[in-house]
Amino acid sequence: MDNIVLPLFTSGFMDNGTNLIIAIFIGIMFGFILERAGFATAAHIAPIFYFKNNMVAKVMVSAIVTAATLIFIASVFGFVDYNNIFIPSTYVYAYLVGGLIFGVGMVMSGWCPGTAATGVATLKIDAIVFLIGLMVGMYFYFDIYDSFEAVKDLANSHNLGRFTINKLLGTNDLRVSYVVTLVASFGLLAFMGVMKKIVNKGDN
Repeated sequence: MDNIVLPLFTSGFMDNGTNLIIAIFIGIMFGFILERAGFATAAHIAPIFYFKNNMVAKVMVSAIVTAATLIFIASVFGFVDYNNIFIPSTYVYAYLVGGLIFGVGMVMSGWCPGTAATGVATLKIDAIVFLIGLMVGMYFYFDIYDSFEAVKDLANSHNLGRFTINKLLGTNDLRVSYVVTLVASFGLLAFMGVMKKIVNKGDN
């Protein structure tokens, strides 16, 4: 029998049905953790955009560093095949436009899709309104996708494929991407901390 290597689905050790069941369980646990971290209310999320509260940044950096460290260690010891980890293709212009729309929507509402789902689970009215708006927007996007060539061209242009830090830097050494991830994550946290002090000082 072959040694079991993660991720189980893309490595061929798990079928579609089992993969779906585990994904649902992980999703529920993820939502529970978001709720316990305070992500189930826009009042805790929106202030990050005004540099008044760094709780979200601290939680996200903690999650990124923990995941990156576990993946790196598991890859070094052969428990994870890094090349089999699913990474969606990078469509530069579509990501820039989509990111801008997403960012404006998140600043206005205080929600993103994941945190809004957690808000719905705790019966937050604004989260419900946000998700309804999200689904309406998705419906209209997919409805016009085939009707407007400009939309289709934008969505599929400048595809960089499986674009990673290693690919950007032209190396196959996983240690490089790990170190860059740590530096970028803690750099972001430091920047948020400095901005919070500046904003709070201005308020005083």
